[in-house]
Amino acid sequence: MQRRRLLIIKHGFSETCDHRISPVVSLGDVFRCTCLLENFRGWHVSWITSRGAKDLLVKNHLIDRLILADNPDDLSPNVISDHYDWIINLEKQQNWCKFAVGLAAEKRFGFKDGISTGEDSFYAASAEALSLALNGECISKEPLQETLYRTIGQEWKGQRYVLGYRPKVAEIYDIGLNHHAGPKWPTKFWPRTYWNDLHDRLTDQHYAVCWQQSLNSIRHYIEWLSSCRVIVTNDSLGLHLALALGKKVIGMFGPTAAEQVYMYGQGVKLTPTCDRNCIPCFGSRCIFPDGCMEYISVDRVMDAVEMLAGAARFAPSTTTAPYQTERQLEEVNV
Repeated sequence: MQRRRLLIIKHGFSETCDHRISPVVSLGDVFRCTCLLENFRGWHVSWITSRGAKDLLVKNHLIDRLILADNPDDLSPNVISDHYDWIINLEKQQNWCKFAVGLAAEKRFGFKDGISTGEDSFYAASAEALSLALNGECISKEPLQETLYRTIGQEWKGQRYVLGYRPKVAEIYDIGLNHHAGPKWPTKFWPRTYWNDLHDRLTDQHYAVCWQQSLNSIRHYIEWLSSCRVIVTNDSLGLHLALALGKKVIGMFGPTAAEQVYMYGQGVKLTPTCDRNCIPCFGSRCIFPDGCMEYISVDRVMDAVEMLAGAARFAPSTTTAPYQTERQLEEVNV
């Protein structure tokens, strides 16, 4: 029997719950959409994504055809099928909306017109879910996974992210400090002085700690995450990859909505203690001289570490362990 055919368009130049379009790919937003794949087991799935997001989706056992294209003109001849049963377009750029409209399909979901406003922006089946998700008053009330499933008229039942790459490095650290955030969201940064203080206090408590590594390679980055038992992180790609890898996670949220991230029972979410009506602002710039992330104290993070890591710790090694991990990462054939 012929398999039903699905096309997903998601490359990350726009985020599902953000009106803005950026020249910077939101890798985390691309990866979070992989939760949809569980709904289409047995289908023939094609996924169009950006070249920068390739390593997040390559070797994914639920994607039959991964197509790399930053814009429709990049598509090779005959790479697109004559007909799809379903098309899910999760990008707002006008060229991709026009591309999706021009394809033959029985059902369409997601964004229909990148220029229109209101419900004309969406396919009818997705209008309620996406219009609510893009409304500032409603955006933080449900996990993104639930929004995505309602976008395609389905019920989210806890389906997880799907990661194709399988890391090869074993756990050798208690705590990984995932301190970096992408250039699109500088407001997500927890102050570096706080990170340094956390590192010193953790090592004083004899935890084996490692700073974030391998920022220039997604697959090596996954290997580094795999080498840590607990990940301390801001709202970033690393948080979602760590959840996919089954890690315990301490997530810190300020300018973005903690409610929109589902932790799958693997960790805790920390939010600022300051009383500001603008939180979450979803902004890349803060109107205050002291950003809201400064109101997540090192003490609270330490308490969360103690709760998640407990007494079970690896033997501390503050001099040789980082070198050992880098050597292991270099030896991984990726």
